[in-house]
Amino acid sequence: MSSSIVYEGALRVTVTGVGVYVLDLEGRPLFFEHGFKSYERGLSGVLVRKSWDGRRRVVEILQDAEKGSLLRSIYNVLEGALQDASSEARDYLELAVGRGLEWLKEDEKRFSELYLPITILPPDHYLSTVLQAVVGCIYNRCSFCNFYKDRPYRPKSPSEFRRHSLKVREWLGNGISVRRNVFLSDANPLSAPKEYVMEYVRIAGEVFPEAKGIYSFADYFSTKLESHDYSKLASSGLRRVYIGLESGSKDVLKLLNKPPNPDEAVRMASMLADSGIARGIIVLVGAGGRSLWREHLEETVSVIARIDPGKDDMIFLSRLILSPTLPYMEAVKDHLSEHEMDYQEEQFREAISDLGVKVASYNILESIY
Repeated sequence: MSSSIVYEGALRVTVTGVGVYVLDLEGRPLFFEHGFKSYERGLSGVLVRKSWDGRRRVVEILQDAEKGSLLRSIYNVLEGALQDASSEARDYLELAVGRGLEWLKEDEKRFSELYLPITILPPDHYLSTVLQAVVGCIYNRCSFCNFYKDRPYRPKSPSEFRRHSLKVREWLGNGISVRRNVFLSDANPLSAPKEYVMEYVRIAGEVFPEAKGIYSFADYFSTKLESHDYSKLASSGLRRVYIGLESGSKDVLKLLNKPPNPDEAVRMASMLADSGIARGIIVLVGAGGRSLWREHLEETVSVIARIDPGKDDMIFLSRLILSPTLPYMEAVKDHLSEHEMDYQEEQFREAISDLGVKVASYNILESIY
């Protein structure tokens, strides 16, 4: 027994006792429950399995052999669901089944022609349309981050960005309907020349007029925009900016090799708020190790209180991911255990919640596009 419906811009197929499958209207699998396990597939072709270990979500990237086998099983299920499909959903389901696995592989190749790898997104934008306005990171020296070591920083000219945006729209086709927002990448599009930034937001809104809003990462030390600039961006559709505060402690920021001036984060956040742009503030759980635990916690919460988050703002708690290749590993030796990370995250959550602001976990391992 199965049912298929078009809901919120996507195709949803439910097969009793087997699973639930959500695809975009071009036939690309997005999310599915299959064999009592949860999966998510990015446009790049990355397929992850998500589970719960009792304390946190566990994310596993499927390798090619397992990914291919799983997708073949899913297409068999979808083919069987055709007989029960409603008239509205049948055309989309037939399209998906007819295209199948080989078309998906070609679609992944097209993705790699349009994008360099999208290494990180905020958790509320995994289902946005990403437009790569700048390549890489203008700073690219943080001791805990290796996201953009494979590419030199380069802001795209407005004409190049327009071509990119039009190609992405054409490629997504009817798959656009499930993607409500536009997210500008890579690390900090707002650090590009001011006239470029204005054009990025204007062009994004022009090419994707159905988008409910435009969003972007930014840092507080290389972004040179002022209040009047943010007001113009807000009028063009910029809705929220995500700032990597990481810590309010100058000592911790030095270990992270970030400019130790959290006052600038407060200043930037205030200008955004005055312009009607919401803020997403990212805090790095575990930063500074055990010796700076209390300082990291107290001074970060103090800075967030000075930012004075409102009802449209969010605080994201992102756990530090340790890697032996990162300079941070040499700078800090007393790293928090997983249990200690859990405890510190809970301390942050309680302290920030007391400020009356929304708090969410941010597992960067879940970031796929």
